[in-house]
Amino acid sequence: KAFAGAADVVWVEQTEQLGTGHAVMVCGEHLTGLDGPVLVVAGDGPLVRGETLAELLGAHTRAGAACTLATCILDDPKAYGRILRDDAGELIGIVEYLDADEAQRAVSEVNVSLYCYDARRLREALGRLTNDNAKGEYYITDTLALLRADGHRLAAVPAVPPQDVLSINDRVQLAQVNALMQQRTVERLMLAGVTVEQPATVWIDPRVEIGPDTVVRPNTVLDGPCRIGRGCVIGPFVHLAAAVIGDGAVVKRGNGQ
Repeated sequence: KAFAGAADVVWVEQTEQLGTGHAVMVCGEHLTGLDGPVLVVAGDGPLVRGETLAELLGAHTRAGAACTLATCILDDPKAYGRILRDDAGELIGIVEYLDADEAQRAVSEVNVSLYCYDARRLREALGRLTNDNAKGEYYITDTLALLRADGHRLAAVPAVPPQDVLSINDRVQLAQVNALMQQRTVERLMLAGVTVEQPATVWIDPRVEIGPDTVVRPNTVLDGPCRIGRGCVIGPFVHLAAAVIGDGAVVKRGNGQ
């Protein structure tokens, strides 16, 4: 829905879930003829910031690598794939948790599924992926070993803050991500001059726009792409949905929708 009507977005469905590498393989026809960098990003990590992707793209351009990935250092890496480096600190590959030995599982630098490829090298590697692993899946991470075996350079930049790597696999994680997104939204608005009283009691959709010197009072819900002017007072106990509020308005309980 967020991209409805966007002419430059092409949707490709992975009808069989045969792994992360397979997900990119089904996009093969759209990669044909492409030149330059290609970003590959997992879809279950909504906390990744645009500036992180920009940093990854910049690092890839500077390194001139076949593939550059963004990594994260975690105190408790859990089941993330581990980053493998040689004695000189150069990236040599990634090992998935189920395929890792004890020494590799002790590594705290992890893969968070943010890649930047040279388009030509990506096409070459995808054509050689196999599913010879513990899960019988095609791993996008295996492209790194293939590229390195061909003599191409790999690069990695630890660009992702630990709080940005949380993915959503159940309703507990969904609630955690929602809370973090809400915190970001409120902080962004407050730094722009909006007063949010008792933020823990307020829900503000990330698409909401609010002018400076507006006060959002406790127990207020701003849903959908609301646009609120400057110098307003909203709440308490108000629920607005996709509303447009002019400058200086006061919206109290009973006249909000």
